[in-house]
Amino acid sequence: MTMRKFRRVGVLALCVALAAGLSACAGTPPTKTSRTNDPTPSWASPSVSPYTTGKKANISYGPNSAQVMDICYPPTRSQTTGAFLLIHGGSWSSGDKSDFGSLCGAVARLGYVAATMNYRMFDQHATYADMLADIDLALATYTDTARQDGWPISQVALMGASAGGYLGLMYAYTRQPAVPVRFVVALSTPTDFLDPALIASADDAQYTELSKLLGVDLTKESIDARQAALKAASPAYRVTKGAPPTILAHGAKDTVVPYTNAVQMASRLSIAGVPYDLLTYPNSDHNLADDPEVSNRFLSLVLSYATQYLA
Repeated sequence: MTMRKFRRVGVLALCVALAAGLSACAGTPPTKTSRTNDPTPSWASPSVSPYTTGKKANISYGPNSAQVMDICYPPTRSQTTGAFLLIHGGSWSSGDKSDFGSLCGAVARLGYVAATMNYRMFDQHATYADMLADIDLALATYTDTARQDGWPISQVALMGASAGGYLGLMYAYTRQPAVPVRFVVALSTPTDFLDPALIASADDAQYTELSKLLGVDLTKESIDARQAALKAASPAYRVTKGAPPTILAHGAKDTVVPYTNAVQMASRLSIAGVPYDLLTYPNSDHNLADDPEVSNRFLSLVLSYATQYLA
């Protein structure tokens, strides 16, 4: 299995675990799933759809075919509505909004509007700046569409895994959207491209990925000359005092993104005085699949943040 494929499959397994866990928190018995077989939980099938008031699929938020999103609505309305925007991973070159499809429905069942988005990737010659611009467009369409459907969104949480978590952090720390980002959740996320552990472990394929992400030519030999670009593109160096509260989840045995990235990120948040939680998965690699008790605490923490910041 290639590293890139491992990233995709790992994130899929994680998303299924999250969706099943959130379903359990909502009062539905959790569904046993296998990490090696069909990862779709039974309650996500059409016969037991979690969408009570409806799901809108493939909403266009821009002229590019990659600029589409799905929106999931809760079963009951409220005066003000908090919302989640889910951002898939996949090394900025693969993955799909459907990776978070089950979680989108589970979040809606808890009373929040949820959306899962596609965005332009490397095959569209997109850099991280282009991807952040896509989040801008997606949020504008998200809020407009939800309002027209009778769901006025007043605030949003961003949640992403791996490459999607990176985009969520960068967006939350560097943009001023029309709808406030109240907190951000990042799982197995690269946060510091100057981390010596990451630089030491990177291979040619990862340098190629970083070159595409930043829009600059980057090799192991040119790393010193590109430090300014790498720093500007690292969430760890974009934290300010007013940054949104942040949840980090990371495996201590992550072979894709070193755990030191999460530690460095937590340190920066602490120095800036930003509320944060770092949940360490001591036995898990990039997919966070080997510490179910930590996953339970993570799910409770996300719901706690939602209650506090999306009220």
